[in-house]
This record gives sequence, C-alpha cells and structure tokens, in this order.
Amino acid sequence: MRITLLAASIAITSGLRPLRRTIQHFKKTRPAGLWNDATAPTYDGTKPLRVCVWNVQYGAGIRQHYFYDGGDAVSAPRPEVEQGIKKIGDAIATIDPDVVLLQEVDRRSRRTHKIDEFKLLRERLDFPCAASAAYWRVPYVPHPKNEHVGRIGMHLCTLSKYQLQDATRHQLPLLRESRVRQLFNLRRCVLETPLVNGPTLFNTHLSAFSYGDGTVERQISRLRELVEGKEFLLAGDLNSLTPYEDASTLAKDEAALYPESNTPAAPLYVDPNIVPLWRDASTRRATYKPWTSPAPDRTIDHAFCSPGAAFAGGGVFATDGYLSDHQPVVFEVSFNNT
Repeated sequence: MRITLLAASIAITSGLRPLRRTIQHFKKTRPAGLWNDATAPTYDGTKPLRVCVWNVQYGAGIRQHYFYDGGDAVSAPRPEVEQGIKKIGDAIATIDPDVVLLQEVDRRSRRTHKIDEFKLLRERLDFPCAASAAYWRVPYVPHPKNEHVGRIGMHLCTLSKYQLQDATRHQLPLLRESRVRQLFNLRRCVLETPLVNGPTLFNTHLSAFSYGDGTVERQISRLRELVEGKEFLLAGDLNSLTPYEDASTLAKDEAALYPESNTPAAPLYVDPNIVPLWRDASTRRATYKPWTSPAPDRTIDHAFCSPGAAFAGGGVFATDGYLSDHQPVVFEVSFNNT
C-alpha cells in the first residue's frame, strides 16, 4: 500500500506523462528510438562486421562500491561520469568497430547528473546511425534508503556505421515479483535493429539477481523465438555463465548468483541453429570483474550468430584501467554473402 501511494504521489507531482511512459514499457513490442542518416552506406557483405559489445556500467566507473554489489553508493561524482564517458568513447574509437552494442547507458538519470550519455557518445564517435531503448525508466525510484535512485533512464544503445532499417523494442519476461515492484524495477528488453540489406542485430541485457527463479530461462526462450529463421547477430550481458564454467569456483556470495545446475544460457549453446562466439573452454574469455576481485573472473557477456555465419577473433579489449565492471568484447562476424 505504501508503494502504491508513493506511485500515485509521483504521478501527481511529476505529471502523468512520465508515468505513462513508464507503464508503456510493459507492452511486449513497440518502436524504439532511431537515428538514421540516409547518406550512410549500406552493409554490402563484402567484409566481416567488426563488433564491440560492452556493458558500460552507466559511465560511473568502479571506484564506488555500489548498493547492488553490497556497498552504499548510488551515484557517482559528476567529473567521474564525464571523464568515464570520455574514456569509454576513446576506447571505442581505438577499437574502431562497425557496430557497437552497449548496455547500461544512462540518459538523464539523477545518479549520473542527468547527463545524456548516449548523446555524448554519438557526438564523440563517428556513427551516423543509432538506436536506443529504455529498460529502466521510472520518474522516481525510492530505493535504497540511504540515497534514492530517483529519476532513472537506463538504455540499450546500438551504434552503426551502416544504415539501420528500423528499431524495435521487445519486452522480455519480468522477475517474479508484484506488479508494483515491477513498476519501479528494471524491465529487461531486446533492441532489434536490422541492417539495411544485412543481418538483424539483437542487443540485450538479461536479469540479474533472479536466484534461479526461472526468469532468465524464460528470457532465453524469448530470445530464441526472436532470432528464429533470421540472419542475425545476438549479443549482450546475459547475466549467465557459459557452459564451460563452474559457479562453485567463485566466492560463496558470488556463486549464489548462479544456483542453477545448468547455466540458463545452455540452450543457446546447444541449439543447432545458433552459433556461439565462445565455442569451447579454450576460446572463452572472462568479461566481468566483481567488486571483490582484482580482475575479471567469469564470462557473462555473450554473442551468437545465425547458421552459415562465422566468428573470427573474440576477446576482451584491455581498457585504461577498468572503466566498467565489464570489459568490452570485440570480434568479427562474417555472414553468408561475405
């Protein structure tokens, strides 16, 4: 009841439009934000796509011990956010990809001083085409107690040197919690952006802290439905280990995040119609660095492509220090007509 009254208060004090925008994210499928330069080249398949996949931890860096990792911090100092986004942009420029799939990009969130990180990155980088889809957009989040998250706008963002046909946001299954909690919590999604005359790009970030309640399995099932029958690249932070890892090797509190006997990502690795970037234990690279570890100790960032396509390379790009709790994953992918 207390949260319900708070939601009503937010609607009155903040206006109905932000609340309507929040509620519309429960819709299963809807258009996403699209910026498409008609003068940009179209992908002709004569060379592989060079791709960077990166959860940028909303540009806040890793100096703060954030509340979702057991600390108290919610926001980061404005100079750190501005410098973090600049360094992230510099790293992407050095990688020089054709396509960038980003997760956790803040757009006008209180915790990052209402900086539009998507706008700054587009201004810094030479990508004429881009798309953005929110998966945590709430007028006011009254949590945690010591410092409220407040206004939040966290997005999946796709940047491309090639023309995009359109952009669609697909809602994924939500955590098993009350409708009111779902209103304030993250609403995981997939950002679908077909390249003109090329493969379809799927950018996603699946649920964390589900503790084996079946949510991630249901989200994986939805991903398989979305890519079926398409020429595609699917990538992002799946918050799931590869089949080549054993959660018991992690610290006890970290292992508790992966209680399943088989990783929820397993169906993506055994489906004959899906080709994984991490083909086996020898090709796997650790991508995620928790607060308690001095270096990445697991792989929760994944990439997959359609049959007939092929990955080359596949590794993490060593940034100037750790700009995020995730390292950027970089690879090339060739499609049937390449």
